[in-house]
Amino acid sequence: MKILHLIHRTWPYHGGAERYVWEHAIAAERWGHSSTIAATDAWDMSWLVSKTGRHLQPGRFTHEGVEILRFPVAHPPFQNIFRAVFRRLRSGGPDRFFYPNPFVPQFDRWIEKAEGFDLVHASAMPFLIHGGYRYSTRKKVPLVAVPHANLGSADHRIQPLHYFAGDQPEVLRNSALVVAQNSFEASVYTDEYKVNEQNILILGSGIDSSEWENADGSLARRVFSIPAGKKVVLSVTSHCVDKGSTTLLDSSIDLWNNGVDFVLVLAGPVQNDFRLHLDARAADIPQDKLIVTGYIREEIRKHLFKAADIVAAPSRLDAFGIVLLDGWISGKPVIGCNAGGMPEIISHGEDGFLVNFGDREDLAGKINTLLENSDLAQLMGRNGRKKTLEKYTWRIVTDRFYRRVQEMLV
Repeated sequence: MKILHLIHRTWPYHGGAERYVWEHAIAAERWGHSSTIAATDAWDMSWLVSKTGRHLQPGRFTHEGVEILRFPVAHPPFQNIFRAVFRRLRSGGPDRFFYPNPFVPQFDRWIEKAEGFDLVHASAMPFLIHGGYRYSTRKKVPLVAVPHANLGSADHRIQPLHYFAGDQPEVLRNSALVVAQNSFEASVYTDEYKVNEQNILILGSGIDSSEWENADGSLARRVFSIPAGKKVVLSVTSHCVDKGSTTLLDSSIDLWNNGVDFVLVLAGPVQNDFRLHLDARAADIPQDKLIVTGYIREEIRKHLFKAADIVAAPSRLDAFGIVLLDGWISGKPVIGCNAGGMPEIISHGEDGFLVNFGDREDLAGKINTLLENSDLAQLMGRNGRKKTLEKYTWRIVTDRFYRRVQEMLV
């Protein structure tokens, strides 16, 4: 079977949705299939909507046996006017043309004439899922739609701007399979968009344990000047209010004021709302207790997790929470949030703790418990690593996907 995978960015870029598609593409060979990935030439998301940011050479490439078609993003003048016109005159409506869906006319022309694919696996952005739907309808082949729509949780619903405002609900209803990251996301598709429950697979994400075999915490400590033996609480995300970064900082300040000694490392970009809070609390932060790294390169990421004593992710935005797997594969205890996909992943008290979003006191208490009880922290880290290896490697995740596809096609 020839599979067409659609994603906005692909190798060598490895973000969350991009890595998901890449792992499924290379796993196809194990199941006797071949893969082609169609993507844009964007590296930075800004390239999708403007002539700013980095981009790659468009064209046809092959990597690890996977054919890659990279189509150039077009940047027409007055593109907002084009968006407004296309939302009214072209199929798909608001969700296909809303910002930041790009204009990729070469892809549109190619998908209308493409031949030879037996299955379409379309991910992340509506313009791609619509493109996959057009192909699957024209050629009468199955469509697997993976919206990667971060909807939050039942008690904090996020409304993605225009994501389901056009034809996308109909596309999902007519897809052979819809992949969700957690049960809340799946419930939205069944309850609100009337997708057949039998056509939904809750899959989640995975990790490649071999990539972590040479992780060296001492290397990360040298890079960020963290003294040997100093306890480290690590948070790796795009830091903002909804990711729990303000609560984590406030909880840490409370602990520092009570004499608890550790370094808080906030790795990843800082968004404006958290930057304002960080500046407002600067006078309350003891010297040498906080490290804000900004964007971290992929090659240093694994070393940073190895250097940590606790991985904290008190976010209400994560549909899955792959950072939990990063912590567990490194043998670290995690602290997650009772929101999104995290309650379905963390076994509270066994491999980590769950806290309610914004509960500063509880978060501080859980951090202190793990800092004071190294035996408990190490036990949770071992339990988490065991769970990851048993349930969340990429091989296990992709095998679940292809097993379901195989059942679907019988």
